[in-house]
Amino acid sequence: MNRESIYHTCAEVLGRHAQDVILKMSSLTSTLGSLTLETGGATRSYAEGVKVSFKGQAHGEALSGYFICAFHVFKTAQSLASYIAVKLGLGPELAVKREGVENVLAELLNIIIGLTSSDWAKHGLEIVFDPPEKLGGHLIDPIPEGSAAYHLTLSLPEKREIAIFLNFLFQSKEPS
Repeated sequence: MNRESIYHTCAEVLGRHAQDVILKMSSLTSTLGSLTLETGGATRSYAEGVKVSFKGQAHGEALSGYFICAFHVFKTAQSLASYIAVKLGLGPELAVKREGVENVLAELLNIIIGLTSSDWAKHGLEIVFDPPEKLGGHLIDPIPEGSAAYHLTLSLPEKREIAIFLNFLFQSKEPS
């Protein structure tokens, strides 16, 4: 398997786990609207997001990276957080304020991380994830050179979407 297909498979694994966890935690069915390999591009802006950074090795190659779960509209993040809070028995009021929404989304990503890291290991990626970082409204920088970047779109009911950005940054090897 070549480098690109390995990381594409890892992006698919992340998308599949995101779909499964969203269904289990909220009872909302999502579909993978798109999964594209991106190069370069402009800075993007999102109303709400949570970021998880990682580092490790893949097939003897050092790498780092991150994934971001982002929402174009805060109400979409708030709605998803409300569904999750209700399903977990925490009550919809938890998702009224931005802090509550970010906390619920961070917990959603913690569960996705656990499932994803296990499957990524099966594909040769030994990754250590940092805790989720709450971003609020933010910009996503252009893709750095020397990375493999994927954009996944999960479609929720009522024409709502979640954007997931996955970026693998390969570390250059130091001369001996």
